Order: sequence, then structure tokens, then C-alpha cells
Amino acid sequence: MINNINANNHKKEAIVIGAGIVGLTTACRLSEEGYSVTVVEQKSNPSEGTSKANAGQLIYNISAMSSPSFLRNLPKTLLSPSLTGVIATGLIHPNNWLWALSFMRQCTAKKWRKNTLELIKMAHSSRDALNEFRTRHEIEFNWRSDGKIYLHETEKDLAAAKLFAEFQRTNGGTHTVITKEECLEREDALIGTKRKIAGGTYLSDAAVGDCKLFCKNLADLLTVKFDGKIIYDVTAEKMLLKKGGVVGIETSLGTLEANLFIVCAGLVSNKLLPKDFVGKKSITGVKGISLTYPSGSHPPSLSVTDTAGKFVVARLGKQIRVAGYAIFSDNLSINQKYVALLASKAKSLMPNAALFDAKPEVWTGLRPQTPDDLPMIGKAGAENLFVNAGHGSNGWLLAFGSAEKLLEKINE
Repeated sequence: MINNINANNHKKEAIVIGAGIVGLTTACRLSEEGYSVTVVEQKSNPSEGTSKANAGQLIYNISAMSSPSFLRNLPKTLLSPSLTGVIATGLIHPNNWLWALSFMRQCTAKKWRKNTLELIKMAHSSRDALNEFRTRHEIEFNWRSDGKIYLHETEKDLAAAKLFAEFQRTNGGTHTVITKEECLEREDALIGTKRKIAGGTYLSDAAVGDCKLFCKNLADLLTVKFDGKIIYDVTAEKMLLKKGGVVGIETSLGTLEANLFIVCAGLVSNKLLPKDFVGKKSITGVKGISLTYPSGSHPPSLSVTDTAGKFVVARLGKQIRVAGYAIFSDNLSINQKYVALLASKAKSLMPNAALFDAKPEVWTGLRPQTPDDLPMIGKAGAENLFVNAGHGSNGWLLAFGSAEKLLEKINE
């Protein structure tokens, strides 16, 4: 049993639930602010869940998933899920009806714009906070800022991309629509592609980085430099509330006590929050799949997203990451049909980018998606209980901005 883990009686003691990118970023920033931090993680290593093998994208002008176009494309999505890469049939399950209804209410032009502008604001803040953190601490994660291309299949898609690029440029984006020939000039790994390309959108300020490697080094920073603790293989079960505050948390190994508690547990965060927490948002799982290959003879310099196939190919160090799919699901099972299709699409896009004949490392994770695409950040129904969760597919991108926003909330 673990009791009084912070028995050294520091003035500021914090327990963070979750050792993914959001939890570890939160823990390190709290440590920099003078807290004695303990992280509780149910897996055996940091970043073994949703943060383990994501696409690695750091794109600072993004868009909310809940949009009018999502609703317009829903029939096509339901009829041809394997081709579109979005598999929404899980929303038909009664357990997801309330989430689906809330999501559809966010799919208006007005709400999409509001949510997207808030995401962009958070992403820019996160970019600045990450850069500042890197000036304070040397941390390796295969970071590169060579830019990105979104490929568009048809002239109709390209026309829509021009409108979106204009919107993003007015809000700090670097989006530039380019021809097919310019796409091949900027990324010659596309030469020989079998995918249909009408043109693309180039983002000069986009970057990539290995989220898992970053988490590993954050965990080392926390435990070595900041003298924090990470307890692995332990499940957080219940917050112990008394007189409007949390006095401890029950875990599979006993009770932990601290002055401050922060829930960064992704999909299961709501299970730890009070039922009467008025700021609670519904969270559902959106499953992603990624394949990691050794680099081939012609790895890409840029990260490239095929918008028609809904997948991305990016180089992370000496490996090639292929990531795709948005599957509304509550389980981590992997349909090998989807793996084969994702591999086939990537090979047809960039035939020599990776050793596609090698057996890839296959990963799947459940992105914790809120209906409006905005995470819960702030006080969570008790005086010393806070939440930083529900980042969907943007946890890697928004982690540092979210940690800064959380610190502001704690210090109010």
C-alpha cells in the first residue's frame, strides 16, 4: 500500500493522473513552478497509450472536426468507410447517442468557426510554450520544421482548399495553394506516385516530432532534474472528497495524498471527476491506426497528408510513420483489412519512402474526443481538483499550451 507518498511535507504537492504527453507536460510545468509532483500511470512506461505512435504532426493552424462538411460527407462516410478513412458507425450505438447529438449541434458554420479559432489560438500558444521550454531544457525528439503539404485529389477539392487557405492566412496561417508540379518540386518523394493529385496546400511553418521519444525524455527530466516521481502499473480508481476538496485518491496500490490533483487521463478522465462537475464534457474514443517502417531509399523531407485517403506520411528520424483513420470506437482491436489498406495507400503515394515490404510496427490508440474539439482545462468540481483532458487528435500539438492555460487556472 502507498500512503502519504509526499511525506516529506513539501508545501506544494501535486498528483497528476496520466503519463501521456498531456500528463507529462503538465507535470514538468508544475515542477518548474515549485511543486513536488507524483505522476500515476496505469501502464508500465510513459506514453504507452494514445501518445505512443501518433502522426507526429505539429501544425499550428488547424480545424475543428465538428463542421458542416463533416455532416455533408456523412452519407459517403457510412457507405464507403474504408475508402474515406472515417468510420462513424460506432456513433449508432446507444452509448454514443448523447455524444453524437452534442457533436452534431457543433457542426454549424458559426460554431465551427468559433471552435476552430479557439484551437488556433491554443495551438499558437502551445508552439510558443514548447519553444520556450526547449530553450530551458535540452530535449531530443527528432524535431524538424521543414513544412507540410496537403494533397487534394480533384479541382473541386482544390477550389475548397483555396477558400480554407484564405481563412487560415487571415488567422496567422502560412497556407499557400500550389499546383501538382509544385507539389512534386517541393517533395520529390512523390515522384512516381499513383495517387491522383490536382494540387496541394503548402504550410511552411509546420513541423514534426516523435511524441513517444519526447515523452520518454520528459519522464527522465521529471524524475532526474525535478526529483519528481512516476508510479507505473497503478490504476487511479476514485477521488476522495471532503468538504469541497479532494483529500486523496484511491488507487490499485492504496491511497495517495497531496494538495493538488490534476486528471490528465484521456478517455477515462470523466470517471475520476465528480458527477456534478458542471464543466464536464462528454468524451468518446476516435481510434487511429499508424504503421511505422524503416526508411526507404527516398524518404520524404516534408510531412504529406493525402486528404482524399485521410492519411499522412512523415519521416521521424530513421523511420517512416504512416497514420490514418478516424474510427468512432471504444476498443483497441485492429482490423487487419484497415492495416493493409493504409499500407497500400501509403505505398502508392510514395513508393520508395519506406521499406514497405518489411513488417511494420502497428499501433492503435483511442483519441479522447469532445463534441466541440476543445479540451477540458481548469477546475473540476472541487477546490483542489483540476482537469486537462479531451484533446482528441491534438494532444501532441496542444500539450504545452494546455499546461500553460492550466497553470493560469490554478493560480487564479
